[in-house]
Amino acid sequence: MSDALVSGLLLVAGLAVICWDQYRLSAVRYELAALRRAAARDPLTGLANRAGLAQAWAQLAPVQPWAVVVDLDGFKPVNDTHGHAAGDVVLTAIAARLRSVHGVAARLGGDEFAALICDPQPVTAARWLAQAIAAPVRLPSGAVVSVTASIGLAPTNDDLAAALADADAAMYRAKTTRCGVAVYQPHRDDHTIPTADPRPLVRTRDLPTTPVEVTR
Repeated sequence: MSDALVSGLLLVAGLAVICWDQYRLSAVRYELAALRRAAARDPLTGLANRAGLAQAWAQLAPVQPWAVVVDLDGFKPVNDTHGHAAGDVVLTAIAARLRSVHGVAARLGGDEFAALICDPQPVTAARWLAQAIAAPVRLPSGAVVSVTASIGLAPTNDDLAAALADADAAMYRAKTTRCGVAVYQPHRDDHTIPTADPRPLVRTRDLPTTPVEVTR
């Protein structure tokens, strides 16, 4: 075998090894990116989770979005009557409606959701969202159920956790007064936790930063 042929074969082999290494490196990077995306998503609904909401805030902070906290009303009877699987169907349907917000929506856990919205008329957007959430949901059994929502809004300024706490306080007023949507008012919405309904003071503590897609 000639030296030229041996050199050619060695060159081809070397290129093959390099290509294979590049392929494996790309595959590992893709898997890591997928894991990071999964870590920022709620596994049931596909919405952002707390980590994803924090990363969305990092992207949206310059435009000062409004913080929105959504708590479903009437969800527990769905679980009690139709089972947890039916409850999951309802949560998934509500999540699909929340994706319509101009910004990013997240599920904080249970039947609690949040969003950062960039709509120039946030109250109007929240009222439209409340109407969308109240639309009936058909279960696999054929039964039709519906839930409503209590929604609180607050400007974010420079502190996401504080804005969510304000929105949560406004949401509690919306729930207790049954007005549906409430905007945070410092003189009306303190952060005292009522004894009869112990709610967390701030729902998004220690939010890490993880990539998430923001809907423009």
